[in-house]
Amino acid sequence: MSAAAAPDAFTPPPGNPRFPLVDGLRALAALAVLVFHVGGVTFFTLSHPFGGYVARLNVGVTLFFVISGFLLYRPFLAARFARADEQIVAPRVRDYARRRALRVLPAYWVALVVLGAAADLSGVFGGRWWVYAFLLQGYRLDWLLGGIGPAWSLSIEVAFYAALPLWAIALGRLGRGRPRATMIRIELCGLALAYLGALAVRTLAFHAEGHQVALHTTLLGTADWFALGMLLALASVVLQGRERSWAPVRLIVDRPWIAWLLAAVLFFVLATRLGIQSTILPIYSERQWLAQQILFGLVALLVAAPAVFAPPRPAGIVRGLLAHPGVAWLGLVSYGIFLWHDPVLVRWIAPHTNAWSHPFLGTLAVTLAVAVALGAASYYLVERPLLRFKDPRRRPGPASAG
Repeated sequence: MSAAAAPDAFTPPPGNPRFPLVDGLRALAALAVLVFHVGGVTFFTLSHPFGGYVARLNVGVTLFFVISGFLLYRPFLAARFARADEQIVAPRVRDYARRRALRVLPAYWVALVVLGAAADLSGVFGGRWWVYAFLLQGYRLDWLLGGIGPAWSLSIEVAFYAALPLWAIALGRLGRGRPRATMIRIELCGLALAYLGALAVRTLAFHAEGHQVALHTTLLGTADWFALGMLLALASVVLQGRERSWAPVRLIVDRPWIAWLLAAVLFFVLATRLGIQSTILPIYSERQWLAQQILFGLVALLVAAPAVFAPPRPAGIVRGLLAHPGVAWLGLVSYGIFLWHDPVLVRWIAPHTNAWSHPFLGTLAVTLAVAVALGAASYYLVERPLLRFKDPRRRPGPASAG
């Protein structure tokens, strides 16, 4: 699918390619988070032999972060590494900010107000309304799960949106006028610093008992996941047109199932070999705390890689799944699914769970159906009409159906 034919939600900045298989990744991430929450409220994670696997499906949040790191950093890198004859311009900060604001805030505010009133969400209309209105809940433990519960991760996303142009400008100045190989090394050193720094912050957060500052749910404590997506962006730009020149990427291009098989093995280790509690909010040892963080990132990286390094006409089971029209459409409406599913599940669906013969499957089916319907309404009624204005250089017209 070309950028011109892309759905309004996912059109890349002008002059940059679109990666249509990433739509399927968004669908997988949203569905993973939804199943994770259903498993928690139905106690499936504690009562079923497969509960440990469902309890680790919050890896969907990691996949969202990796996707953001890849898609948002790539245009900056493409402009920096462009040849003299390539007309690629780095995103202007003003345009970048407009695109991010239109992508995230309107749909979030609509969901927050409607669910705040209908489901009586904590804090939405109280003295701390500004915390949830401006996505600041990730900075204190007592704010974290108020409002729309899963939106704590949006708090981190917004911080990443704000920091990314500054990062790009700083790394661009360090690499200005230097040979291409030196620019690549500067990028790799910067990403390694972000990755290791996040693990250091998480170690500090683990030992910061009794403090309300939630370091692990800020950008400082999750930068490693974004850095992995940014690493994919760097590889995508540097190897563009010669992906087969590097053996690991050539393997992903030719046999994407290997990446997913490795991801499955690591996920098996996460679910069954680390001894992490199968509750929504486990109590960790320090080893479990860091091991989960590292393995979540690696699983998300391996799941995302086949969508990044894909031939023009992707084939096979892995890319066929990601390219399936139904999966791609779920990716289109995934933001609404993410926003609406948890309050609806907790307020209206879960109270009836015990009356069903198969609580987990019944709750999952109903929650999925309702969340997809609400996600579609969010996209077609709120997101798409506004997203036509993401690029002021394009005259707003009829929205693409994708």
